[in-house]
Amino acid sequence: MAAVHADRLEVCRDLVREGLTPSPDLVARIRDQITTLADPPELVVLFQESSPPIDRSKTGIEIFQGSDARLIDLERLAPRFAEAGASGLVIGFLDDQGRIDQAMCRAAVEINRAAGLETAFHRAFDFAPDRIDAIRQLSELGIRRTLSAGSRGFEVDRVSLEDRLAALADAASAGRATSPAVEVVPCGGVRCDHAARFLQAAGHLHASCLVAAETAGPRCFSLEEARGLRERVLDWIALTATD
Repeated sequence: MAAVHADRLEVCRDLVREGLTPSPDLVARIRDQITTLADPPELVVLFQESSPPIDRSKTGIEIFQGSDARLIDLERLAPRFAEAGASGLVIGFLDDQGRIDQAMCRAAVEINRAAGLETAFHRAFDFAPDRIDAIRQLSELGIRRTLSAGSRGFEVDRVSLEDRLAALADAASAGRATSPAVEVVPCGGVRCDHAARFLQAAGHLHASCLVAAETAGPRCFSLEEARGLRERVLDWIALTATD
């Protein structure tokens, strides 16, 4: 079970397509399953209704643009997610230039706050033309965490690991300098064999732990990968505690 190895679980549906908004019932079922754990992770919910195309290089910012209808959906769902056991919602609203849509995000933060939920930002962050300015805007909006792969859009395979790590380190440094601070959480193919480098760059990890299936078909969850990532995190915590 992933929950045994995580501090926080992001709940979504259709994970193989980068994830879409789940139902409150799904969140509640997961909450019921993890309550028996000695230290259950917190649950956050993805709020996203459009998937990127199969060819990730063709992903456009239009799938992250909000509307009044989306805010109405959020107003309806946020209290239900809170009742189901979630502590936060993950949004990703951009304007038509790919910048943080401040009006939409501000409204979403207020809706979430009224429901007792924190707000985080997802990988839409990687479409922002100026990441450092985007970090500043998130802080001003009251958003304390964002995912980032350290590459433009979803094209992680076209960027070297070194360049991704450098971009993540710069964004994380900018996040720590804002007040309130914004955590930058690396994502996008994070695996055990290089997890320590992502931790060194930003101090956090986010992973689906999906690996190729042994037979033809969609990728599947790897408990071994989840366990290994947890070990890397614990090793990093122990190392930084002695610095």
